[in-house]
Amino acid sequence: MKLLIVEDEPLIAQRLLREARDYFGEQLDQLHQCDDIDDALALLDKTRFDLLLLDLNLSGHDGFKILQLNHMDAKPDATNLQTIIISAHTEQAVTAFGFGVIDFVPKPFSQERLFLAFERYEKRRPPDNQSASLVIKKMGNIELLLIADIDFVQADGHYSKIVCCDGKQHFHEKSLENMLGILPRSFVRIHRSYVVNMQHFKRLSINAGGKYSVDTAFSSEIPVSRSMYPKIKKILGAS
Repeated sequence: MKLLIVEDEPLIAQRLLREARDYFGEQLDQLHQCDDIDDALALLDKTRFDLLLLDLNLSGHDGFKILQLNHMDAKPDATNLQTIIISAHTEQAVTAFGFGVIDFVPKPFSQERLFLAFERYEKRRPPDNQSASLVIKKMGNIELLLIADIDFVQADGHYSKIVCCDGKQHFHEKSLENMLGILPRSFVRIHRSYVVNMQHFKRLSINAGGKYSVDTAFSSEIPVSRSMYPKIKKILGAS
């Protein structure tokens, strides 16, 4: 686990370093601390961190700049960063949660309150170092979409259409091919234009005219190509 603390008050920074070591122990592979935005962005550019502890007032500069620039980063690793805000500016909590942060810990804070935020991180921490969410742009805003909520993804020209379990649709600027590179292994290509989250798989069907399709718990008759049909049967362990 790689953790970055961005805090410009030395006493608070030292306390956060100590509390993080006490809580995470041997899980910590790297633990870094810096006190300004430029140093933080430089570290984020060369290292994929799992968790960021971020103050919002960094020597008079806005800590949100780090989240804005990191979420706009085109690299797939940028979607992996989970963030806990630690700030006295509680009026900024709504904005913070709009970035998809795990928690907002008000200053001054107790060990119990900080550890509660760490527990929330552990509950959301994805297995096998996979990203838990995707960054999407919607009406000029940047949002985080939980990967577990995605039912299937459909090619849409050079872009991708994401269909969620609740029926809502989102567009992503990456192609379907590139999406496969950042989605976990549970997402399987069943057609030139379709990738399905097999965690939601319900049925593989042969339809009239010898056409194949997949039903999930939330969608029906997602096309399966003839060339992909044997692969899907093998994945399902079917004879």
